[in-house]
Formats: sequence, structure tokens, C-alpha cells
Amino acid sequence: MRSFSIYCVSIRDRVGTEMSRRTLAAAVVVAVLALALAAPAAALKKPIDAEELFNPLLGVDYSHWLVGPIYQMASEQEVGQFLRLTSDEEAASFIEAFWKRQNEGAELFKKTPQQIFEQRAEKADSRYSRGTFPGRLTDRGTIYVLFGEPEDTVFESSEYLDGVPVETWEYGKDSGKGLTGEKPKKKYRFLQLENETVFYNNRASEMEAKKRQRKRIRF
Repeated sequence: MRSFSIYCVSIRDRVGTEMSRRTLAAAVVVAVLALALAAPAAALKKPIDAEELFNPLLGVDYSHWLVGPIYQMASEQEVGQFLRLTSDEEAASFIEAFWKRQNEGAELFKKTPQQIFEQRAEKADSRYSRGTFPGRLTDRGTIYVLFGEPEDTVFESSEYLDGVPVETWEYGKDSGKGLTGEKPKKKYRFLQLENETVFYNNRASEMEAKKRQRKRIRF
């Protein structure tokens, strides 16, 4: 906000004191629109190990609830609150309240965020599960649950990892907002390492992914 204020002051200084308040207000509106149109789709939260989102005080039905797409949808405050819960009864009440907040304002006769989540999560489980690890909690499952089907899927050879295939999901510029409240990025890349397909972003991805793989919670 500070940089935006400085931008507005520079507009005022350039046009001089003769600019009317109405003209200045119009210039500010134009600046706001220009910044909004130039803003890219919001990035996801930085991926963290599943064990950091695991609440060991809860039963198996609730302990891993934050892992995957829920972590991306929840606020930092909600994440902290859930990790401090000490009983399944508290967890059930928390989850009910979470979805109530998510569903607020949903259009009449249209699917609620909770319904969309549950339908996509079921499909992600059928596509991306590995062993007993639910597909909705994998990296591909997370993106699918949050943003739905990609417009296109492309397979390319990795430039840095001896030709290991990179799976790229592409979303169009007209894609609607996802369950995070933001539009998806244009591309999401995934790399298959052994029996796991994980996010691929840079040359260090292989070591990072292997480290994350060892720390995955097994269900």
C-alpha cells in the first residue's frame, strides 16, 4: 500500500496544483484499475511437509485434515487453531464451522464450495491415490481439487534432470476462480520421482522432492 500511495502522490505532483479534486480522483481510479489488471494470479502457499500439518492428538479421521488442498484454502489463523485441537469432537466442530464460512455467500441453486470440494476430491482419489495415500492429498490432487480440470496437459523432457518427463497442466486465461478465491496460474508442473509425482519448479526440485517424499505421512 505504501508504494501505491507514493504512486498517487507522483500523479498529483506531475499535474500540479491546478488539477481539480474530481480529476485527481479519476486518475487514482485509473491507477487502481491498471494495477489490478497487471496483477498475476496469486501463487499458492509455499509447500510444507505433511508432518507439519499433522495433528497427532487427533484420530485418523481428523489428524491429516489440513494436508493438501485444505491447507491452501485455510487462513494462517485457522491452520494454527486446528493444530492446537486436542480431541476429535473439537475437530468435528471446527471443520463444520470452517465449511460454514466457506459456503457463506454461495449463489442460490449453485454448488457450494464444500460440494465442489467433495466431488473433486472423490475424483482425485480415484486418479492419484498411491497405496493408502489419498489422491486428494497429493500435489496433482491438490491442484485438481482447488482449480478443477486443466485446459491442457503437456509432457516435456526435463532440461536439468536427464530427460525425466515433466507433466505440465495449463489453465486458460478465462479460467474461473478456484476454491482459494483466486484464479489458477497459467501452468503447474509436476515431476515423477520413483512412485510419487510432485511439484516441479526449478533445478533444485529433485532434492527437495526426495526430501519431502521421505517425510510424507503414510496412511
